[in-house]
Amino acid sequence: MPRKPVCYVTAPSWPPRAPTEADDIEAALRPFADELGWDLRLSDLVRRPHAGHGAWSDPAARLADLRQALRHEFVWSLRGGFGCIQLLPEALRLRTAKRPAFAGYSDNTVLHALWWQRGWEDAFYCGRPPRSPRSRHHASLLTLLRGEVLQRDEASEPVTRALRDGTAEGRLFVGCLSVLAHLAGTPLQPDLRGAILCIEDIDEKPYSVDFALRQLHLAGALRGVRALVGGFFTYAEKSDYTGPQVDQVLASWAERLRVPALDRLPFGHLDDHLVLPTGRQARLSVRGGRWSFATSQRKQVPWRA
Repeated sequence: MPRKPVCYVTAPSWPPRAPTEADDIEAALRPFADELGWDLRLSDLVRRPHAGHGAWSDPAARLADLRQALRHEFVWSLRGGFGCIQLLPEALRLRTAKRPAFAGYSDNTVLHALWWQRGWEDAFYCGRPPRSPRSRHHASLLTLLRGEVLQRDEASEPVTRALRDGTAEGRLFVGCLSVLAHLAGTPLQPDLRGAILCIEDIDEKPYSVDFALRQLHLAGALRGVRALVGGFFTYAEKSDYTGPQVDQVLASWAERLRVPALDRLPFGHLDDHLVLPTGRQARLSVRGGRWSFATSQRKQVPWRA
């Protein structure tokens, strides 16, 4: 009987913050494991007693567990928070005979950059696995895991705004903007030439969004970007704030880079978010307020039995 592909759940950022968290994520992943034929395995870092919200676990233990995770077909991150940057520079020296896929978001943008640099399999920008099969989160994740085309347009996502017309094709890089900006000037700064850059963030004001994009631009990281796609930038605005909104900031950068652009595509720190795949080819078309976005099809997915 052929060996099942393994989905290994690890905790490269924050550890579990509740004693039931291991059971919760195992139950949430079980439908996907059954659909894709996975052998689901949870790291000891996920099963150990929780340390409370925001606690840090030992970076050496997290690095060793990531090394173990890379032996399998699929690596799933328990959560974001903070801590992936503590795995550098040692994580840059990790090697694997496989080309694993990955799922994680927010602070895990560091690992999206690692996957991008190594040319490993798709890295899905995805929060904790969805529990409701009727959710946008569940539907988009399962579509992508099956290797099918994920397609969106102004009819399916009416809140999304077209910022600049144009057409672009390229590999997606999906990440949290502030984390990506902090990688500027490091060995893990991604080469985004030819990429459709998809960014989102939480608790960052419009001026912080502009600052992060300027930092990336000055580091040369935006050179050759083919399109700009903004997700949701959730923050609490002060009553006396009179500056530009995030839409305006992204529109100005799209003009500067001379690339097609969208904003408010519903991915990122949302309860029911779209999942997008770093590394997969996609096409974006924006024209006269109308737009379409579609990922490419994967005829074979190595993480599926």
